[in-house]
This record gives sequence, C-alpha cells and structure tokens, in this order.
Amino acid sequence: MEFASVLGLIAGSLGKLGRDVSLLMQTEVGEVFEPSAPGKGGSSTMPHKRNPVGAAVMIGAATRAPGLVATMLSAMPQEHERSLGLWHAEWETLPELCCLVSGSLQQALQVIPGLQVDAERMRVNLESTQGLVLAEAVSIALAQRIGRDAAHHLIEQCCRRAVEQGAHLRQVLGDNPQVSEQLTCAELDRLLDPAHYLGQARLWVERAVAEHTRISR
Repeated sequence: MEFASVLGLIAGSLGKLGRDVSLLMQTEVGEVFEPSAPGKGGSSTMPHKRNPVGAAVMIGAATRAPGLVATMLSAMPQEHERSLGLWHAEWETLPELCCLVSGSLQQALQVIPGLQVDAERMRVNLESTQGLVLAEAVSIALAQRIGRDAAHHLIEQCCRRAVEQGAHLRQVLGDNPQVSEQLTCAELDRLLDPAHYLGQARLWVERAVAEHTRISR
C-alpha cells in the first residue's frame, strides 16, 4: 500500500508539472515550450501549432492514478492472511499504476532538460499589467513607514486610479504626494522591477538542486 501511495504522489507531482507547462505553452502566454522534434507535438491540420504532448501524458497519468491507488487501499481489509477477490484486484491495478508513473517519468525526463523558456515574453506578460502585479511589493515597503492598513488602502486607491486612467502604476505612484513623501523615485523603480521581487525562489531552487545532486551520487 505504501508503494502504491508513493506512486500516486509521484504521479500527482508530475501532473502538476505537466499542467504548468501546458498552461505556459498557451498562445496567449507563450512563456515556455516543450522541446520540439520531427514528428512530435505537431498538428495534423495546423503546421504552426506545438502541442504539449509530454505534458498531456503527465496530466493523464495524474488523473488516472488516484483511482488506482484507491483500489489498492480498498483491498486492505482482507479476511485472514489473504482475502478472496481483494488481492486479485491488486494483480492488474499495481502493474497498471507502475506503467502509468513510468510513462509519466519518461516524458518528464524528456521535457524538462529541453524546456525552452522565453524570458522576454515573461517580461512582456508582466508589463501587460502596467505594474499592478507588483503593487504588493510597494504596499509592503510602504507599510514599514506608515503602517500596514494605511499602506494597503493607499496603494489600493492608486491601483484603481491606474486602471481607470489606463496608466502605468509607476506614474500614478509618482504623482501621489503621500507615496512620494515616503518612497523615492529610485525605490519605486526598484520595487516595480520584477527581477527584484523573487522572494526566496533562488534559495529554494538551490536547495532542490543540491538535494538532487546528493541523492544522485
């Protein structure tokens, strides 16, 4: 049962990965793409299209795995040493679960190393909000000087004004005397730069890579 449960967790984790890749490959996002190869991921009618075939396998496996894990768990309360019918239900279920996860892992090993990332498109998508996506960063910095509630209310008003005027949040913030009294132009520029609002992302990535390296040795 423990083995089946672990397989279910692996399938779910890979399914999440596949889902993220598929969403990032959407035309309106276009930030990440699976590696291309002749005869892989193309469309039978649209030559320009790139389908997330690896992601599809990972998502499909993650969708089917919970039902198989549930079957294994349902077979636990057996009479005596082994119960008629219950352990027979495991015969096809566990191998199928293994095959699903194996296929999902195989696709992940092909997709991840060759993942194509469009950093410029990421920046364009971030800029499409005209700074609104980074309003939280400004609010947190301002809260250290005028208090959380006051900062939140002030930045919320500025965001609404930016939307109403179709202006960039940087412009609205710079024109607001309450904000400019507390934050300099240089501070606002830094706060509204996505590169300076990554939090602990680098630390978590480095930890994950270090752990992977340790396990692989």
